[in-house]
Amino acid sequence: MNSRIRPESLDSSPYKELIQTLAYRWVSSDRPAEGLVYQDYTNTLRTLLLTTQSPEQTTAIVTAVLNQAVALNKTSAWIEQELKFEGMLSGVDRADFLRLDLQQAGDVDDSLLDMYNERINRFSADGV
Repeated sequence: MNSRIRPESLDSSPYKELIQTLAYRWVSSDRPAEGLVYQDYTNTLRTLLLTTQSPEQTTAIVTAVLNQAVALNKTSAWIEQELKFEGMLSGVDRADFLRLDLQQAGDVDDSLLDMYNERINRFSADGV
C-alpha cells in the first residue's frame, strides 16, 4: 500500500528534488513573472503534488501546462492559475467539470470560450 504524501514529506527525497526540478522547468520556460518569485512557484508545485498524491501525474500536469503556456505565450501568473485549476480537477472527470463550469458562467463570451478550449485541449497531442 502506498503511503500518502504529507506536507512534511515534501522537504525530503524524492519529493524535494521533484519540486526543485519542476520549479526549474517553470523558470526555464522564460514566461513573464508578473510579480511571482521562485517561492511562489515552489509553493504552487508543493500544493499540486499534495493534491494529486502522484509525482507522475504532477509532472505530466506541469509539463502540459508549461508547454501550453509557451505555445500560447502565457505568463507565469497564468501558469500558476492553471496548475491550481488542474490540481482541483485531479479527482473529477475533466470534460464534465469543464462543461459544468461553462454552464455556470452565465454570459459566455469569447474570452471564456478561449479559456475552455485551452483547458479542454491541454492534454491533446499538440496542447493548443
